[in-house]
Amino acid sequence: MNVFDYITTEKNNWETVRVPITGSYDWNMKEHIERCTNVANGKFHTGKNDGLRPYKDIVTPIVNVALRTEGFDVKDIIPYVNDSDNYHLSLIIKKYHPQWARQNKIDTFIDEVTESSVVYDLALVKDVNGIRPELVKLQEIAFCDQSDIMSGPICLKHQYSIPEILEFKGKWDNEKIDLAIAMAKEENKVNQANDQTNKTPSKKIEVFELRGTFTDDWLGGDPDKYTPQMHIVCFYKDKDGNKQGITLFQSEDKPLSDRFKALVINKVFGRACGKSVVETLFEPQVWTNYSEIKIKEMLDSALNIFQTSSDDFGGQRINDLKLNTVLKHEDGKPITKVDGTLQNLIPVTNYQVGKENDARVLGSASDAQLGTNPVSGTPFALQNLVVQQGQGIHEYRQGKIATFFSDELYYDWILKYIVKEINDGKDFSEELTMEEMNYVVEKIVKNNLKEQMADMMFKGEVVTPEIEEMMLTAERNKLKGEGSRVFFKELKGSLKDIPVKVFVNIKGKQKYMAQNVDKITNIIREAINNPQAFSQIPGVGNLFNEMIEDSGFNPVDFTEMITPVKQETQTEQPQQVQQVIQ
Repeated sequence: MNVFDYITTEKNNWETVRVPITGSYDWNMKEHIERCTNVANGKFHTGKNDGLRPYKDIVTPIVNVALRTEGFDVKDIIPYVNDSDNYHLSLIIKKYHPQWARQNKIDTFIDEVTESSVVYDLALVKDVNGIRPELVKLQEIAFCDQSDIMSGPICLKHQYSIPEILEFKGKWDNEKIDLAIAMAKEENKVNQANDQTNKTPSKKIEVFELRGTFTDDWLGGDPDKYTPQMHIVCFYKDKDGNKQGITLFQSEDKPLSDRFKALVINKVFGRACGKSVVETLFEPQVWTNYSEIKIKEMLDSALNIFQTSSDDFGGQRINDLKLNTVLKHEDGKPITKVDGTLQNLIPVTNYQVGKENDARVLGSASDAQLGTNPVSGTPFALQNLVVQQGQGIHEYRQGKIATFFSDELYYDWILKYIVKEINDGKDFSEELTMEEMNYVVEKIVKNNLKEQMADMMFKGEVVTPEIEEMMLTAERNKLKGEGSRVFFKELKGSLKDIPVKVFVNIKGKQKYMAQNVDKITNIIREAINNPQAFSQIPGVGNLFNEMIEDSGFNPVDFTEMITPVKQETQTEQPQQVQQVIQ
C-alpha cells in the first residue's frame, strides 16, 4: 500500500467507521464534530435548516457564559527565570513577553483554544516552528485515531488558492506544484463525506498533510524500518475519471508528540474527544425544539372558524366584510364561532421551560451570568452566592486550560521561541510597576555610584557616608524623574543556558477586588493611627500599594506616602555634598 491508497482508505474509514464505547453506545468523531458545530450555531443536525421548523436556541447563551468565564488573558501568563541569582533576567523576559504576545496574537490564540474546548472538548494544537502554535480546526482533520488522537497518524486537509500554494515554491517540489495547479478545478470541497463542492471564481487545490510513523519504503528506504514522516500530497482525476496522486513534499519528521498537543478535559474512555459543554446540551436542545414544534402546530390549528345554516351567509369570507359591519341573520339560523381554544398549551410551555432550566443546570449558567434578572425578591447576597458557586465547574475547566498552556505549550514550545528572540539581540521598552522600578533604580544607582566614587577617589576627594547617601538620593530622583518606561538594550545572549519557566495566575483576584479593597482599607485605617505607620510597620506599605492598584490608581503617584522619612543628622551640608548635588 502506498501513501495515496493509505490516505484514501483511512479517509473512508474516518467517515463511516463507528467506535464502540459501551455495549449499547458507539461513536464517530466526524459526526461528533459536525453535530457540535451545528448545535453550537443554532442549527438542526438532521433534516433541512430551511426555516420551516422552529428552532429555539438554548445553547448559545450557555456557551457564551462558558467562553467568558473559562478563558483568561495574556497578562495572567507570567514567565520567569528559575534562578534566584538572576532576578534581573526574570524581569527582562517578564517584560518582553507582553510584546511578543501582542505580536503573535496570543490573546486570540487563548480564545481559540477555549472555544474548541467548550464546543468539542478537544483542542488540537500544532507547532509551526518559531512562531506561536496554531490551533487545528477539527473540520480540517481528514482522519486520525478516533479513540486517542495522539496514538496514531494525523492527516489534515487544506484548501489552498493558487497564490497560497505558490508560496511553498522553493520548499516543496516546484514542478509538482505546477502540475497540481494545472489539474485543479474552480471548486471548493465543502463536504468530505459525499464529495460536495461549491463553485469558486478561482482554482482551489485540496492538499493532504499526513504526519505519523510509517515504514521507510515510503521514503525509498528499508520496508522493515519505521520512522516519523511527513507527506504532503494532493489528488486529481485523469481523463478516464481515475483518481491519481501527486506528492508535493515528503521527508522525515519530528515525532508526533513533538508536532501536536491535544487538550481534553472531560475524558470519555475510548473517545478522542471528551464530553463538551455543547454535547452536554444535546438532549435539552432536542426536546426544547420538540416542544417548540408542538407549540407551532397548536398555533397553526388556532383558526377563526364560523358556522351557520343560513344559505345567505354560507361560504361568506369574513375578510370580505367591511369594518364594523352589522349582520342580520335569518330566524333560527344564527352565525356562531367554532371553539378554537388552544389545548394543552400551558403544559407544553412549562415542559419547554423545564428543559431550558435543565440546560442551564448542565451548563452551570445562572440567571446573573446569562444577563437575565433574578426572580423578584431574591436577596442580593444569595444571588451573588449562587453566581460564585456556579463558577465552580468553569473555574475547574479554566484551570485545565491554563495548565495546558503553562505545562505544555509554553514549557515545550513558546518559551524557547521567546528566549531565542531575546538571545538573538532584542531591544525594547516597557512600563515597569513601582516595585520593579525601585528594583531597577537601585541596581542602576549602585552601579553608577561605584563609578562616581571611584572617579572621586582617583581625584583624591574624600567620600564620606553623608556624601554617598546624598549621591544615592540625587541619582534616584534623577532616574525616577525619567518615568516608568524603561528601555532594555543589548540583550544578546543574556538568557543563554538560564532555566526559564512560566506560571498562569488565574486565581480570580479581580473577582474579589471590592472585598479586598474593603479589607485592606480596614487594616490601613488601624495602622495609620500611628503617623509613621507606613514606615515603621513592615508590610503596611505593600498592602497600601495593593489597595491603590485594586482601586484603579497608579501606586507611583503615592510613593511619598510610604517612603520612610530620614532624620536629618546635621543642619548644614558639607561643601563637597553641595558640589556633588550640583
